Amino acid sequence: MLSSLKLIAKAKAGNTDILHEHKWLSYLYRTDEKNVNLEQVESLENLEPNPVLHYVEKTLAILDRCYADLPASEKEIIEEVLRWSEVAKCGSAQKREEWRRRGFQLRIHNIGSARIYAHEQMAVPFGQRHLQKEDLIYTLILTHGLVGQFIRGEVRYRQLYPLIDWIQSHRSSLKWDIKRILLALNHCIIEGVSPAIWEKVRAETSQITSWIAAGEKSREHSLKERLRRLRECSIQKGEDFEALYTKWFSNRELASMFHLLFQKTDIWYVESALQDFSFEEFLKIFLLVYQKTNLLTVEQISFEPLMKDIYYDYKGKKSVNLYKKRIIEAYLKACPLAGLISGDTQPNEHVTLELIPFDSLGSTTGVNFTFSKPGEKLIAFCQEAEKSPLYERSILLLYDFFGFRKDAFDRLQNEQHYLADMNNAEDHKKIIADFAKGTVMIDVGAGGGIMLDLLSEKHPDADITGIDISTNVIQELERKKVRERKSWKVKQADALKLSSYFELESADTIIFSSILHEMYSYIPFHGRTYNPDVVKAALKSAFAVLKPGGRMIIRDGIMTEPKDLIRLLAFRDPDGFRFFTRYVEDFKGRKIDYEITEDNKIKLPVNDLMEFLYTYTWGEEAYPHEVQEQFGYFTPSEYRKVIEETLGSRANIICFRHYLQEGYSTHLLPKVKVMDESGKLSLKRRNKPSSGLLREKRLLQAASLHPSVFYLTYSILPIKHTLQLGLIGLKLC
Repeated sequence: MLSSLKLIAKAKAGNTDILHEHKWLSYLYRTDEKNVNLEQVESLENLEPNPVLHYVEKTLAILDRCYADLPASEKEIIEEVLRWSEVAKCGSAQKREEWRRRGFQLRIHNIGSARIYAHEQMAVPFGQRHLQKEDLIYTLILTHGLVGQFIRGEVRYRQLYPLIDWIQSHRSSLKWDIKRILLALNHCIIEGVSPAIWEKVRAETSQITSWIAAGEKSREHSLKERLRRLRECSIQKGEDFEALYTKWFSNRELASMFHLLFQKTDIWYVESALQDFSFEEFLKIFLLVYQKTNLLTVEQISFEPLMKDIYYDYKGKKSVNLYKKRIIEAYLKACPLAGLISGDTQPNEHVTLELIPFDSLGSTTGVNFTFSKPGEKLIAFCQEAEKSPLYERSILLLYDFFGFRKDAFDRLQNEQHYLADMNNAEDHKKIIADFAKGTVMIDVGAGGGIMLDLLSEKHPDADITGIDISTNVIQELERKKVRERKSWKVKQADALKLSSYFELESADTIIFSSILHEMYSYIPFHGRTYNPDVVKAALKSAFAVLKPGGRMIIRDGIMTEPKDLIRLLAFRDPDGFRFFTRYVEDFKGRKIDYEITEDNKIKLPVNDLMEFLYTYTWGEEAYPHEVQEQFGYFTPSEYRKVIEETLGSRANIICFRHYLQEGYSTHLLPKVKVMDESGKLSLKRRNKPSSGLLREKRLLQAASLHPSVFYLTYSILPIKHTLQLGLIGLKLC
């Protein structure tokens, strides 16, 4: 076993006496710092107590395990490099302050570690020193990790010139196989981060170390290639880099600015910090850096401060802090790219990009976003409130403070689960795909994309476009399209202005699947939300781009009729009543009227019950969003009347059905008892129906409903009222 591994084992076992003899181990062991690349970390809470020492131990173990046959002199050099290369990340607070006073660059760890090593070697008696060997070790520490960073696009190849120059100047006197040392060293460095990454870059690492050993210098990446490597994680998630690069870098001024910035600088931790931001946001962040940094002196730009700030533990797992990310996104959205190119920035009272000087010369700077004091405290409150029932209230405050949810339909931590749940309604959406007709189809409010997939499968030759107002949803759909090689298209568009995005009378089928109630709930129309006129406006907007003979298909919630039905609610869940009283206070759609009966049941109108039960099925995490959504806004009769009055005689209803989506009863029965005024149970378990249209018919039969089906001459629809939970209200009548 390597002597270094034995020493680390002794120190971890409690033998701290050895720390006095081995300064590298003392610095790694005695530290409160946790300077680590968070990209490979799954949980901040469960991060190793000393992650840097743990990493160094892993690299030494790889050297010990994989290079038993390496000549001892070469192995000693690699071992010494691995010992010292991470010390700038560690050290006691007192020692780090001493290093700063000496001018050691602790933020750029390879440079700082090389200087610390050089300083410590001065304590070795001159007669015991091997200066050529020390010089090589110093240079290897100075360039430590740069091969991997070059592969990632973070550093320029020229940063390896000191190593190339050293090899060239010592070539005639070298006693070691330098290529072999370089390959083994970089193997230890990279596999210590991730064995999977090492396997991926093994061949390229071998090629680069060959260039270095041979003295080759003309190996810089082009700007496009460097950016592609910096977006590798985003590309793996589905980002269409080629199309986006072509789109944005056709602007010569933008391209010129990026060429200048990237020719002059190395950029640390950029992928770790920015991979969850869109390509456009990525560009805007760099343009802000370009504006604020001193381009005459800057050499190193580190996104380490942002990387550390943008992540936190959510339910025990490292996650992007979406409170901060959404605020940053809103700020960037208000900064047009053209304005940033010309030097204009939009002031924002809540957030700003900050450059943090790491030295007095302006050669090294850090990047982060800072938030206003009230914003910072509110974000901290939301993070703390996640652990308690205060979470829902805190998120509502956050929405009001930062203006979330007005046009983005953003569900913060619940976004991915929400999109997945929308996709889980696949069976019911298959019926919609059956009703769709023609070769041009538009899915309004495409959400998770399942409707787009179903339409593509059912109508492979159709031109299918999904639209959504949410930037985040469109970005995720674009990634899904590239990642899964889908044929459909997506477009960020306003459903109330479809003629601005599509030709008049150009679409054969337009689909509103579970989106109109969201428009009703969130869009301020004529000065107020919860305005039924917004639904009418959406229908008019769609009808204008619908071909004669085309179809509009609506799947959404409706209200029970008659509206004056009363129901009794009792909870099997002991926390149910607390949830209900919070809901009554927080629901934004309308005032919920209820009373408590003598036997502690809740007596309330059936449609208020329906709205509550719908929120109750989603649970705590979705609560902040669901209390802002009114799921039912028209009864079946009202809906038919609205369609007839809004669209006129040219629009005929050819199919009008409503049914209970299975699953809601099953989910609710363990939690609640729903009764009519006499105390008779109204919510009962249904037999699970079969698939397709047959299942729909059986659902209708099981719910004892008699749907009105209209087959008329001009087909605007089928209109499909999927009452889902709302149909419980109808069943209860």
